[in-house]
Amino acid sequence: MQESNEKGMAVHGGEVFRLASLSGIEPDTIIDFSANINPLGLPPGVDLALRQALQNLSNYPEIDAVTLRSKVADRHQLPIDSVIVGNGSSALIYLLARALKPKKSLIWSPTFSEYERALKQVQSEVVNLNCLNPEKSISLDEIIAATIKAKPELVFLCNPNNPTGVLWSIDELEKIVSIFKKAGIILVLDEAFIDFVGGESSFVSRLDEFDNIIILRSLTKIYALAGIRCGYLVSCPEINRLLSPFLEPWSVNSLALRAATAALENDAEFIKQTISFIAGERQYLSKKFAQLKYLKSYPASANYILAQVDQNIDCGDLRDFLFIRDKIMIRLCDDYVGLGSNFVRFAVKKESENRTLVKGLSEFQTRLEG
Repeated sequence: MQESNEKGMAVHGGEVFRLASLSGIEPDTIIDFSANINPLGLPPGVDLALRQALQNLSNYPEIDAVTLRSKVADRHQLPIDSVIVGNGSSALIYLLARALKPKKSLIWSPTFSEYERALKQVQSEVVNLNCLNPEKSISLDEIIAATIKAKPELVFLCNPNNPTGVLWSIDELEKIVSIFKKAGIILVLDEAFIDFVGGESSFVSRLDEFDNIIILRSLTKIYALAGIRCGYLVSCPEINRLLSPFLEPWSVNSLALRAATAALENDAEFIKQTISFIAGERQYLSKKFAQLKYLKSYPASANYILAQVDQNIDCGDLRDFLFIRDKIMIRLCDDYVGLGSNFVRFAVKKESENRTLVKGLSEFQTRLEG
């Protein structure tokens, strides 16, 4: 089912259209807990902006996305030369690999698989440093020491991390970047889900203090724009001058540019509502998960929860049970480096959908006990 792939593509959640085609059902009948997208939908004004943008599809988009870059620069009080936008933050990960071509890289795992995939395309030696031990916690000092010992040129760190939900504080990030700077290491900090936590947790405000950090941001998850792809990175102008020659012209289409710009223009209250809603529903799900004998969930900080299923249970059976019962898709995590076949990730979705999930998980437990 959902864990298969074609043409060597990495496995990810959100394969609604493919699964619907295989199952002979309509995509909108599937409840997709495998993709971590804002359940509140589009921010105000985005649907109108998209309809207006449809009238100009015969024209090329801005070749350098200057309007959106300016909007992002204003948001973070940065010079426009510090901002690069792309076809989703995933495309920018590949841009970084192509432009920087590190001989040796290190990834704090388990985490997003595209880091390693992009680095291996440029023949970088990739080290996965496992930062999750279900039996005992691993300290930040231990992780930093192991990183320095490996002597990478580039490190990828996701904050909050996908899929574990680990969130490093601003003080912890400052410690990491400072030590890395002394060691000559560039840190790529992926903040794709930081908007679900709150702007005060973002390290972008400290960007001008360091010249060895690149911060990735997604505009598709918080604004529910996954289908049109848009993201950006910010770093010091010196690093961006190295990256820019590797960015294709017209790297973002007109619809994505207009939708993202409109979202940024009117998102303050929308993000507040999202953070409050996600926090409440995440608490509900975590509480219900704790009542299930076969499921152990991990502390979560964003719009998804990692859970470990009892070793005696096949996660494929759980996936199939939920899909047959309620057309629910979940994300199996066996392809994450450092996670076994008994890990699953659940997105936080709408109230009714979360309750349907809980009911299905409870019925699965009843079946196990029967």
